[in-house]
Amino acid sequence: MNGESVSRLAAEIREFEGVVRKRPIGKVVDRLLGDEVDPLVGEVVAAEGEDAAVIRDGDRLLLLAADGIWGVLMERDPWWAGYCSVLVNVNDVLAMGGLPVAVVNVLASSDPEVCDEVIEGMREGARKFSTPVVGGHTHPDAPHDSVDAAVLGATDEEHLVLSSTAEPGDLLVFVVDLDGRQYPGFPLNWDTTTMKDPSEIRRQMEAVREASAHVKAGKDVSNPGLIGTLAMMLEVSGRLGAEVILDEVPKPEGLDWATWLKSYPGVGFIYAVEDEDSADRVIGTVERAGLVGAVVGRVNDTGKVEISMGGRSATVFDLKKEGILSPRGGAKG
Repeated sequence: MNGESVSRLAAEIREFEGVVRKRPIGKVVDRLLGDEVDPLVGEVVAAEGEDAAVIRDGDRLLLLAADGIWGVLMERDPWWAGYCSVLVNVNDVLAMGGLPVAVVNVLASSDPEVCDEVIEGMREGARKFSTPVVGGHTHPDAPHDSVDAAVLGATDEEHLVLSSTAEPGDLLVFVVDLDGRQYPGFPLNWDTTTMKDPSEIRRQMEAVREASAHVKAGKDVSNPGLIGTLAMMLEVSGRLGAEVILDEVPKPEGLDWATWLKSYPGVGFIYAVEDEDSADRVIGTVERAGLVGAVVGRVNDTGKVEISMGGRSATVFDLKKEGILSPRGGAKG
């Protein structure tokens, strides 16, 4: 890959819809989470900029997150939308070093067939990820079709992982399951779970949880793809930068770089770890469960998120000029 190709790839990632659609989050956060509220129960340990809010309840750390499923998934494949409503919430909890407890949902549709497909997708997701759906709300007369879900998870001090705690000098470790396929009709959805037995998925989830004890900061790779997700982590860690060496990034055979770097993997996490020993512990732990891990770069203080291949590099984001979550450039989470 020559210098022009690396620059073209950087521009494609920067302008990717999965990245651009994150930008309104900053305004919502500023207006909704900026008010001081004294909770009646528990202590809010972390919220803004994290994959899940962390709430201390006695000796426990509860994790609470919610996700709305991209409308195009609902339009084209309601079953997949229902399934993903469980998957994405489970991954948010795993990213925080926790395990999921249960999911609730909000389903809106006046079409009985759409409702049935979404429900079957959610049921399969609950079975695969050992995470029961315990309630929610249904709008049977809605003029549109949508599904949203929220998850409750739990962790402890030893395993808790925040997005906002990366530091210059940290190594970047990418953990992913390469044993998968592009989900039919959605080339940017790398499906690694629909074909696996729940016991195998449970081993992967437990391995990610175990590895979290050696992680300083992390996020699950979501709609913005690997580089976009990394940029969000660096943004909430104080507008840090990083270089990602694509030569070291695990990638399925047959997928081009643009597709892979914009994909939502069924299992995928980007971690900042303190040193090589921590990296080896994370990689060794997840590989025993069939996942792949690799050191793919290092955090720095430039504010620039760069990709390189074959010695040629290009800047994807300059977080000191413009953030992903905030147009002002990087709210601290």
